[in-house]
Amino acid sequence: MRVLVTFAVDAEFAPWRKRHRFVRREITDKRRTERDVAYHARIGEAEVDVYLTGIGTVGRGCGLWILLSGRPHLCISSGLAGGLNPALKNGDIVVARSLALVEGGEQVNSKRRLVEIAEACGGRAVDVFLCSKHIVSQAQYKGAMATFGDVVEMESYHILHRAIGSQVACVAIRGISDAHDEDLPLDFEKVLDPGGRLNVRGLVLQLIRFPNRIPALVKFGRRTESTTERLADFLDSYLEAVTKSSPQWYSSNSSVLGAAAI
Repeated sequence: MRVLVTFAVDAEFAPWRKRHRFVRREITDKRRTERDVAYHARIGEAEVDVYLTGIGTVGRGCGLWILLSGRPHLCISSGLAGGLNPALKNGDIVVARSLALVEGGEQVNSKRRLVEIAEACGGRAVDVFLCSKHIVSQAQYKGAMATFGDVVEMESYHILHRAIGSQVACVAIRGISDAHDEDLPLDFEKVLDPGGRLNVRGLVLQLIRFPNRIPALVKFGRRTESTTERLADFLDSYLEAVTKSSPQWYSSNSSVLGAAAI
């Protein structure tokens, strides 16, 4: 079975990357001579490609399109998310039945069987992941959004929308990094560049301006590290369960095009 897993940034991927022999690969869109990077490993019976989308910037590179065009058997949008539902706690692993944009419009759905397998592995199924254009930093805004969804993040709607368009079975699985009643320790939008990468200068300026937030930032960092470790545990269990389930979407799709180890 061939599986595509996406994360927004390397920090979300890092614990899983350390456990398996992921090889960095260059992938190329030969029609437009564009290049991008993905990571590949064999995990149990699964051939896994990982692609880093950037935070809220899924369309920034050609990699996602190339990997989906190779028709993997399964696409998992993974990473961290904020809780909106008061029943969700830090570290919970959640799986979306459906996904929607904050501004409204058509919903997309995870494949039902993939949600069921995630529940059997200990994940918590929720009705709606909301996809926001902005990082939701304050609890008051989470409270206002809770009427419309259980979880807020920035990429999964767009990833699943593309996967469904490519006729690839897909599911969104996330770890809760901050609960419904928590403010984030910093305004992370001010410390990210347009590509979703950390702007060290912006981070330093915020810490100089708000030095009292450093302890909260350290605590948040430790907690998110723990959550990404739990997410890595879950992904290992989930892939094993999926490969053993003899899923009906399993077929001899063509291999991913343009991938070469570097």
